[in-house]
Amino acid sequence: MLAALALRNLFRNRRRTALSLVVVSVGVVSLLLTLGFIRYSFDGLSEAIIRGGLAHLEVAPASPPGSTGNALIDRSGSPPDFPGWREVRERVEKRPGVRATTASIQMAGVMMNGQRSVAFAGAALEPDRQKRMGINLKLRSGVDLPDAAPSPGEDQVLLGVELARALAVGPGDAVVAMVGTADGTLNAVDLTVAGTFTTGLQDLDARVARVHLATAERLLSTDRVTSLLVGLEDGADIDAVARSIQQELPTTGTPFAVTDWATRAPFYRQVRGLYIGIFVFLGAIIGLLVALSTSNTFQMSVLERVREFGTLLAMGTDRLQLARLVVMEAVWLAIIGGVAGSALTIGIAAAINALEIEMPPPPAAVDPITLSVMLQPTDFLWAIVFMTLLLVAATAPPILRIFRLQVVEALGHV
Repeated sequence: MLAALALRNLFRNRRRTALSLVVVSVGVVSLLLTLGFIRYSFDGLSEAIIRGGLAHLEVAPASPPGSTGNALIDRSGSPPDFPGWREVRERVEKRPGVRATTASIQMAGVMMNGQRSVAFAGAALEPDRQKRMGINLKLRSGVDLPDAAPSPGEDQVLLGVELARALAVGPGDAVVAMVGTADGTLNAVDLTVAGTFTTGLQDLDARVARVHLATAERLLSTDRVTSLLVGLEDGADIDAVARSIQQELPTTGTPFAVTDWATRAPFYRQVRGLYIGIFVFLGAIIGLLVALSTSNTFQMSVLERVREFGTLLAMGTDRLQLARLVVMEAVWLAIIGGVAGSALTIGIAAAINALEIEMPPPPAAVDPITLSVMLQPTDFLWAIVFMTLLLVAATAPPILRIFRLQVVEALGHV
């Protein structure tokens, strides 16, 4: 009965209620679209990082005390130091949820072409295995590295687009890579440029190169690798698989660490923290505007019904009942406005996704960003709950007025 009475009271002044519903609906639309874009950005960035070469998990010798961590870039200047990696790979690939693994060698040195020389950070993988893992490079020219191990003298390289530009080379041209070997000496190998690719970041494109694992082994004069990269099946629980792999690793000899992609990608954590901060800030502003607007609506509603409330109090109605009535009106306003805003959001999101609008690349990035919205069913529920709590809190001033209301003054109120 109280809910029905509150719904009837809500539409006694239809113009004011309509304006309040518009405010609530716009607030819901703003929150949901912002949340949907942020979720799409997180999902796209994480997929780009994983499919771009970092993979889901990395198995590597544990970092010594005092090191900066297990990030791949942290070991690019250190010689490969992973003994018995083939046996470890066999164990890892038997674990449930693992799609494939590839050995990885990280190296750093100088790439030369005639009179030009540029420092580079190289990564060596097994092309056939990385394709099974879903690691796909964004080629800008030429072709990918062949799956088969190249013979001596037929080694090829993929260069970052900015690195290729700095060296003034393209597909089919020859370059020389010079690095320090595992025993501390210098070694150089002639390479043919198979193609150019982009990582999506200009700074990284200016120093990154990819070669076949066999090429890196000859270049570094070693049969050891830096780490094993692990690709998981779609939907696999990364943490659960990581624990399973850690339990399967040898417990004697070299200690190993299993690290997930997010830990090895501080850039992702920084972007995520920035976006979450922006969402909280925008949510606070939207919430404040909605609360102030609806609080004014409830204040006016109570002010217009002072004599009515005075009469109810004179008849013995409890003040708590009147307070619950106002709160129930706020709940109805939040639910109706939330549902309307959710329906409107679905339509707007569908239109945005269908238009495939491209935004300019962010700072230091290469590719433009597609404006898209990714929503989940629970988002609509949380938006309605948030608006309900917000509007209930906005009833505090009018409820306080009800508790201060004097019956005699209320009955004589004009």
